Amino acid sequence: MSLAINNNSEKYSIEEFVGKFSFNEFVLKLLKFIESDNKKVKDLIIKKYSQIPISEEEEEEVLEYFINNSVFSAATVANPATSVVTEFLYGEPKAPLPIDQYFFTSKGGKAIKSRLVRVEENFHTLAETYLKRGDVLIGNLGGGPGRDTIDVFSKYYSDNKNITAVNVDKDKNAIKRGKRIADAVGVLNKIEFSENNFMKYNPREKFDIIILVGVLCSLPIETCILVLKKAQRMLVKGGCIMASNVLPKMLKDDPFTYFIMEKITNWKLVFKEEDTLKDIFIKAGLKWQRSFTDDYGFHCVGIGTKKLFFL
Repeated sequence: MSLAINNNSEKYSIEEFVGKFSFNEFVLKLLKFIESDNKKVKDLIIKKYSQIPISEEEEEEVLEYFINNSVFSAATVANPATSVVTEFLYGEPKAPLPIDQYFFTSKGGKAIKSRLVRVEENFHTLAETYLKRGDVLIGNLGGGPGRDTIDVFSKYYSDNKNITAVNVDKDKNAIKRGKRIADAVGVLNKIEFSENNFMKYNPREKFDIIILVGVLCSLPIETCILVLKKAQRMLVKGGCIMASNVLPKMLKDDPFTYFIMEKITNWKLVFKEEDTLKDIFIKAGLKWQRSFTDDYGFHCVGIGTKKLFFL
């Protein structure tokens, strides 16, 4: 991801470092802040990005700094898979800490928020299509509090008795939060919240549409196939799955953000091209329909249907 400079990289000025790797002004601003607060940590970050080894004690010093100075980083370290991380990026505090402000302004952070918008748009389109066939049951699996489902229901279906949903997540705090959010916008009566591992979940009724956003991103290909196989068993014939995965374009267009995520806060992703995601759908027994991305092209969201007949 990064290229070594030399063993004296910690002596480089921030401007030289930013210039060498063609980073944007947000990286410059972040490193300037860290330098003003803790010059040693700034030096260690530059060394680490430059692939110059630092000691375990120095690694811990960098990690501790991010935990103590960033809500986003602290939440990620505690649990990289937690919905708290994405929920944090969906909004923006009035006065975020400088490191958190970096995440909000980075392309990677903005892409997370954009993904939510595009998922909701396509979710609405799918729901409208399936409503023409009759009642619709949505399964939101591993989606934390179910922000996307709640948003779409509150905007379009609060008074429509023909569409309901089940939100399944193993995080009890996410489930509690989902109930509060749904209640606040008047759709709690339309969404059942279930505290469960969706891989072990057996729905009372099969779903017409299943949403899996952010679930596959950290998983290897074979595991993704198993996840979609499990999910497609919960579908009615002709039902569809919408599932997302992060694209390699993030590494190219926003390498410093991912460096922080992976090398400092230990949030590892498995990047997959659209063709790989399509192949995962097909190997899981689904018929590939189409895909879409967020506005930055960092996330590919595929849509596939359960076959009516098996040959």
